[in-house]
Amino acid sequence: MAAEPRDALDAAARSRVTVVIGESDTGKTSLVAALANALFSRDATVAIVDADIGQSEIGPPTTVGLGRVTRQLGRPADAEVVVLRFVGATSAARDLRATVQATGQLVDRARALGFERVIVDTSGLVRGDLGRRLKQAKIDAIAPDLVIALQRAGECEPILRVYEERADRLRVLRLPAVASARRRTAAERRRHRDQAFAAHFAGATDIVLDLSRVALRSPALFVGTPLSASELRRIEASMGSEIFWGERRGREVTVVTSSARGEPAVRALARELSVARVTARTLTDLVDVIAGLDDENRESLWLGVVRRVDFAARTMTVTTRAPRARVASVTVGRERSR
Repeated sequence: MAAEPRDALDAAARSRVTVVIGESDTGKTSLVAALANALFSRDATVAIVDADIGQSEIGPPTTVGLGRVTRQLGRPADAEVVVLRFVGATSAARDLRATVQATGQLVDRARALGFERVIVDTSGLVRGDLGRRLKQAKIDAIAPDLVIALQRAGECEPILRVYEERADRLRVLRLPAVASARRRTAAERRRHRDQAFAAHFAGATDIVLDLSRVALRSPALFVGTPLSASELRRIEASMGSEIFWGERRGREVTVVTSSARGEPAVRALARELSVARVTARTLTDLVDVIAGLDDENRESLWLGVVRRVDFAARTMTVTTRAPRARVASVTVGRERSR
């Protein structure tokens, strides 16, 4: 039997960490804001973790955000941003592991900062095997006290079933989807993302990062021994593609090529070079792609768009609002700039 909204507030008031799940347009974001406001009005210190990387409220798309409630909220976006974690995609389906990891990290961060109540908003992906695995992985990583499921026709039950046996450690509360919630079209969701990106990059300028000082975390380049000119020519001949960069790390080789090559060609190159593995990336994997820029504490400062990589000079030109002096590492994501 579905509970009442009042039951959700009472349960959240007794829970350190609450996770809200449900399909898109079931009223999740409104419920998160309402719970945050009610708990804040009871003088609790309240944090919101926004784990919907496609329709982000706290921070730009491609990130999981941790926000502090300092006043009554109209939307979770009104929370004060504490820290972001860059995932690099606008759909958890493209990087489930990174999405789950970032969500767990920020909930742990909220606990460490001493927030008395933490509310986690999630994406609308709940159906099918992927939706089940994603939500269960998030719940397992977070270890919440309460899960609130908003659903229309039992679509969250495959996710919740496994937790029914853990009633002593995890409470599950079911609420009906908000009847007045309007379903947004795919075009409206894209428009929301585009507007959020535009706002985030407003006033951005190009900065040049020295990759001998700034770590390129993903893809991991400039951490091995550069291949010689003769080795690069040999690889070019073997792969039939221009090679911009190549390096060796033990028995592994990484190359950046002008065009993609299939797995058979890559395995053949590994045999030719007598190495255990060859990782081949293309220049398009690196350029005109959104990246996360972190400081020395791995706190995400801002997003950037990679405009150019100069392999000879080992520099990267990025369009961003982040202060260059504070950028300690770059993670190139999967989302291309528009």
